[in-house]
Amino acid sequence: MSVIVTSLVALTGCSGAGSGPETVTRKEPITRPVSVSGGDRTLTVMVESGGCDMTPRLEASESTTTVALTVRIATRTGPDIACPASALFGPARVVLHTTLGSRTVTDATSGRGLPVRGR
Repeated sequence: MSVIVTSLVALTGCSGAGSGPETVTRKEPITRPVSVSGGDRTLTVMVESGGCDMTPRLEASESTTTVALTVRIATRTGPDIACPASALFGPARVVLHTTLGSRTVTDATSGRGLPVRGR
């Protein structure tokens, strides 16, 4: 009987007891075209995420010639977090400070130029 109790205590110690859930944010490359709407100021990309991911955020860094987009996805993680095996696919949007105009759009993560629809 003492062997069983010792084993359970050892397993509990390995489970990360005492460390709670945390959030980890990652950047994802943009792999689909960008849509423009809202008076040439709203940019939208379709983003894939998973069961423990929070709503993806689209961020824009603007210059006079370029708009660099970054997709950030925060994920809940930890020893007591159970993630459903599901894939989500939906829009992430950002509103620019000024109209897109003739500026090029790039993926800040990969450096690639992105096709823009709706111009």
